[in-house]
Amino acid sequence: MIRAMREEDCEAVVDIWLRASLQSHAFMEEGYWESRVEDMRNLYLPLSEVVVDEVAPSGKLAGFMAFIGDYLAALFVAPEYQGKGTGTRLLRLAQKMRSELHLCVYARNTRAVAFYRKHGFTIKGERYEEATGQKEWLLPAKRHLKSSAFKQEAQSPLYKEILGYCPFQRMPL
Repeated sequence: MIRAMREEDCEAVVDIWLRASLQSHAFMEEGYWESRVEDMRNLYLPLSEVVVDEVAPSGKLAGFMAFIGDYLAALFVAPEYQGKGTGTRLLRLAQKMRSELHLCVYARNTRAVAFYRKHGFTIKGERYEEATGQKEWLLPAKRHLKSSAFKQEAQSPLYKEILGYCPFQRMPL
């Protein structure tokens, strides 16, 4: 079940972020991700609009995505759920939730680059992240749903829960 993050999800979300970051970003300096845990917990998550994918009936979180406006700041899937459709479900919802969607991905994270390309994103530029010195690809994309189709889907209870939570939502339900 995809839903808005609750306060009690914070530790599980941070755990997914850390484990997936260590797995996907092995090219980073050792200890970098561990040194960022408190910032993730106390700065980035509270500033973001976070949506989680909860596995029924266990209630365990399989993944999450975090927005800051139209910027998809994070999409992470727990390593044990990777390759099982969680990332695709979250990304499709992200594309429906925003009229425009922008994201960056480390150029050396080839699996993530392939994932976003598979879903219609194209590299439009590059930049170097100041904190790490790593090259990032810039991947903007337009929404794939027509406005009327989005408004109709937005009437479902799932979208009402998620979109009702979204502080940056610009489209009225």
